[in-house]
Amino acid sequence: MNVIAVTQKGLNKTENEDRIIVGKTIVAGGTLFSEIENGIIAVADGVGGHNAGAIASHFVANKLCHLKEISVELLRTINDELIAISETTEGQKGMATTLSGICCTEGKPQLFSIGNTRVYLLQSRKYLKQLTTDDTTLNYLLATGQLAPEDVDSFERKNEITACFGGGSQDLFKVKVTYIEPLAAPVMITSDGIHDYLSVDQMEDIIEEHGLNEAACIEMIKLARNNGSLDDASIILGGV
Repeated sequence: MNVIAVTQKGLNKTENEDRIIVGKTIVAGGTLFSEIENGIIAVADGVGGHNAGAIASHFVANKLCHLKEISVELLRTINDELIAISETTEGQKGMATTLSGICCTEGKPQLFSIGNTRVYLLQSRKYLKQLTTDDTTLNYLLATGQLAPEDVDSFERKNEITACFGGGSQDLFKVKVTYIEPLAAPVMITSDGIHDYLSVDQMEDIIEEHGLNEAACIEMIKLARNNGSLDDASIILGGV
């Protein structure tokens, strides 16, 4: 699988708290071109003050680099270790990270996600189908009928997540791991610094104009910035 990955720190931020994982490589800034046969491609988006989010996302990314397959049990062990570190290290209490990605193996690929980073399938190389579901207060309230669809635009807590690694509580560990059919189309993985500020139509238009390449990744980040994103922004295009 050919992979293009780009991550940039948010405007006015001192450190990028996103981490991109491509096989055994962790990307904390810039662009990566790679090719992997088996392994993990994923985006982790750290959460926490004083750059503790960067510590959390890098910790989880470093653990994933050494895995050949994914399971809830393996990820729970990583979560336990992260919480233990956060409870005993000053300035890191409650640090957390989201995580979404795909583990490519000789058998069926595994899709995994927790939080609000996203995995999309690029059908016919131009139509985006979201494979993951955001673990957010917004989605919870919509699903339980406590928020009407017409009130989504005015809802002020769109970025509030309900599941993550760490966060100071085992109750927040609600990771989803599923086997999916072998990938017959490219995939795209993004952090909320991109997809919260771009519509699916806008992302598809950029891919149609630029193709599946670095220019498309850069253009998505640029347009997200123009639309008001101050957050770290990360994107992976896999199978290009």
